[in-house]
Amino acid sequence: MKKVFLFVLLISSIFCYNLSAVGVSLGFVGQFGMSGAVADSSSMLPSSFRDFDMGYSFLVGIRNNITDNTAISILADIGYYHDAYALKYDINGKRATENYQFDSFMIGGVLKFHFFFMSLSGGGGVKIPISGSYRVENSSLEYGYNRKYYLDRGDITDIFENALIPYVKFSLDFHILNYLLIGIYVNYDFALNFNSSGYLSDVRIANKSINSLDLGLQLGYFFNVFGNK
Repeated sequence: MKKVFLFVLLISSIFCYNLSAVGVSLGFVGQFGMSGAVADSSSMLPSSFRDFDMGYSFLVGIRNNITDNTAISILADIGYYHDAYALKYDINGKRATENYQFDSFMIGGVLKFHFFFMSLSGGGGVKIPISGSYRVENSSLEYGYNRKYYLDRGDITDIFENALIPYVKFSLDFHILNYLLIGIYVNYDFALNFNSSGYLSDVRIANKSINSLDLGLQLGYFFNVFGNK
């Protein structure tokens, strides 16, 4: 807790050092990446990437130009994200797969360090799944099983304990002409834990939790508004 307080104090001091260099920063970022999921495992890292995620977000906050070539931005991050959890199993020598798809409202925060034409970002927040789907194909059963279920918010809250997806995200971005942005990002979704309601428990294979790691590209557009010095 003391380290967090010192970090906040440091950032606040940087912003207060030269208030005339503080401006409003606005941006739009689109993301597309590969997704790897893990089910019921102590490992946080997936062994393979089997599906794709995408999303977009609006960012608004403040930026402080420390020098001519360095700056810090603190931004609110609000948008939409589509998550995919594709899982593969070998059950009694036969193949089985599960696939969860979630469409979520996303809200979080981002801290960006700008240096020359690049920026390094870190942040996090929470995704709130609004709708989705679940598909299972299990050939290990006597007659096989292949079904797809569409899920609304109520179904998702029946399946999972909190029905929220906390996440952290880091990115390295390159700024073109001070406005356009292209970068790479890593996003980690913390585990969604299944509850004990029994919803879809007769067909689900994973029964404890699912989590995922995403690697991808992002494109965006930023502009900054500064008052008169």
